[in-house]
Amino acid sequence: MSLKISHIRLRVQTSAGLYGTDAPLGSGLTILHAPNTSGKSTLLHAFLYALGLEQMLSPKREIPLSFAMRQYLEDPTTGVQANVLESYVAVEIVNARGEYMTVHRNVISETNNKLVSVIEGPELSKGPGEYERRDYFVIDPGAAQREAGFHRKLARFMDWDLPTVKRYDGKDCLLYVETIFPLFFVEQKVGWTTIPGAIPTQFRVREVHRRAVEFLMDLDTHENELRRQDIELRAASARTEWTKTIDAIGALASASGLRVAALPGAPAAMEADVRNAYLEVSEAGGWRRLANRVTELAADLAVLEEQSIPAVETVAEGAAAEADQLASEIQMINAERTTIFRARQTELVQQASTVQRVIQLEEDLKKNKDALKLQKFGSMIARELDPNHCPTCEQSIDDALLPQGTLDTVMSLEDNIEYIDAQRKAFKRLTDRSVAIIRDFDLDLVTTGEDLRKQTARLRALRADLIAPSHAASASFIEERLRTEQRLNHLRDIDARFAEQINGLVDQVENWASLQAESKLLPSERLSSGDVEKIEVLEASIRKQLVKYGFNTFSPADLTVSKDTYRPEKEGFEIGFELSASDSIRLKWAYQLGLLDVARNRDTNHPGLVVFDEPRQQEAAPASVAGLLSQAGRIASSGAQILIATSEDLASVKNFVANVDHKLLAFDGRIIDRIGADT
Repeated sequence: MSLKISHIRLRVQTSAGLYGTDAPLGSGLTILHAPNTSGKSTLLHAFLYALGLEQMLSPKREIPLSFAMRQYLEDPTTGVQANVLESYVAVEIVNARGEYMTVHRNVISETNNKLVSVIEGPELSKGPGEYERRDYFVIDPGAAQREAGFHRKLARFMDWDLPTVKRYDGKDCLLYVETIFPLFFVEQKVGWTTIPGAIPTQFRVREVHRRAVEFLMDLDTHENELRRQDIELRAASARTEWTKTIDAIGALASASGLRVAALPGAPAAMEADVRNAYLEVSEAGGWRRLANRVTELAADLAVLEEQSIPAVETVAEGAAAEADQLASEIQMINAERTTIFRARQTELVQQASTVQRVIQLEEDLKKNKDALKLQKFGSMIARELDPNHCPTCEQSIDDALLPQGTLDTVMSLEDNIEYIDAQRKAFKRLTDRSVAIIRDFDLDLVTTGEDLRKQTARLRALRADLIAPSHAASASFIEERLRTEQRLNHLRDIDARFAEQINGLVDQVENWASLQAESKLLPSERLSSGDVEKIEVLEASIRKQLVKYGFNTFSPADLTVSKDTYRPEKEGFEIGFELSASDSIRLKWAYQLGLLDVARNRDTNHPGLVVFDEPRQQEAAPASVAGLLSQAGRIASSGAQILIATSEDLASVKNFVANVDHKLLAFDGRIIDRIGADT
């Protein structure tokens, strides 16, 4: 046992005087009895509010207390209404080491209600003393992590080492205390609606129900699941980063009319797989390694730099012939680019048609699957398909290529689904192929464009030589040397940037190999033998209790607890709407107490506390309620604290617990009543 409520206090200062109540609670089974609408739930909610747990009731951060604590109250004797001037709640709790802590939190006050005052001692039950006092904050970022955060203080007091869990945004956070308490504190409004508990989801914790149960039962799988989630998230990030780098390399290459060869598209585990990649450049209608072309250009430039710039008269004879040849080549390049552009436009049209076909097939597939589902559910519509009408669009097929009457029998829905899906996949492959073709066309346009610019510049230089004075320096020679130098520098720059990107991929290879190694170290079985044993103990406890409660939807012996979701199941299916309303409540009782029952003989993080607010929901039979109280007394006898609040007929309650060890705390009227002095 790591938490017990020993005392709850409510105080309300009004324009008509001081009101409030005190509720000293005992160990074992305590029955808190009060008439309906008397403030019983307010007393229990005060416990949650004092500990900063109101968000387990609602994400709106509203004060979960009645108007008698916040606005006004009506004197139960005189009926006179009085406005609330100030109010607070205080809760005295004790841990497994016998240490007391009194928690004070204002409701209506000049101070902010995010402030919690902690007295290190039993101030409510023993009176004021020389206790250490300190203020903390709640319902604010950092309440579970920072030294001044109350939930950090509460977790330490309860000996809870809150685990780190994953949020849906991929970030780490401590498991919120608010997600754990619903597994043993069942409040009246929403607490009875779900099994295992109405666990809040606004904190965006991944698989929060599983994480909460795993922590409460102290399952070994919790750490393994966290490691697995962490590896999966890092692997997803690694794949994303790899794709970004591959795309960047592709963009770098295609922008210069180059292409990448031998580069793995998916993360690789071997450095050699990445180092083998290289760039190719288009030259003279073919593709060559960039490194080889760089070597050739460097040699060409060296030869050109060794030569002196000739005069026009020495090159004029060959300039005219070369100019004519270049003019012809430029025409051919322009014709080729026109052909490529037209082919690209044709492919774009074909691609759009194919994409539209895929969309239509996907819609047809959905309709046929829906028809099959209706058929399986017993619909006769899908069974009466007309072979002369399309089962999807319902259009006549009289004008089809096959003559009317050829289709003697229509395909079954299963065959139709298989056929449509095969078509969809085929057209999807065509779409992917079209994307690759268009990408190649784009690259061809870049390379031919580069050739066109190079040849045009050369032609201009040659024509300049033809009209220049004979003694002038040859413009064509200068252009060739400059062009060779620029091309060489450009390709060297691209090669250097490519090498830098490859080095980045090599770093990613090391990260990917590390992730693969970590993944292999994870145990093959998700649950340890100890975990399985705890779940089996929970199953046994639930079954035993259900027999005592008169559960009759099916045999309690058929109930199991899922080793995946930890929820009750029957024949491998989660138990849901097939339960009657009363049996659903009985199962809720059994599950909540079962978690506590496991803690009696196994190491768990259960605090040894269970609170039920109005457990007799859905008009549960008196015999069932009697069974509940009997089982609660049995489970609480090992040192746990079970608090059951009820407005049932007091005589019936006394009869239910006649043979059960318990403490009865009964209020005759409204719980918040006038008190004589300021205490």
